Amino acid sequence: MKRIISIATTLFILIFFACNKKNNQTVTVVRDCTGTYLRLNGRDYQVCNLEKVASFSTGAKVTVTFKILTECNDSSNPAAACEMFHKSKG
Repeated sequence: MKRIISIATTLFILIFFACNKKNNQTVTVVRDCTGTYLRLNGRDYQVCNLEKVASFSTGAKVTVTFKILTECNDSSNPAAACEMFHKSKG
């Protein structure tokens, strides 16, 4: 009986931590003519799905879960009309 309880407890712990993969981060929204970025630990990450952050103003602190992509395929990116460079990590 102790063995069954031990196995059940171990399985429960494994399942609990396996399902808790999302890692929420508190970031700052940064906007300029090159686009919208999320600032985390002094690094800016470009936002590809702009509709997700449209309701937040520049400087707003938000809690997000995100993944870093190799390229941004958003056609509504205003950077084409801007001659400013914004250094970003993604």
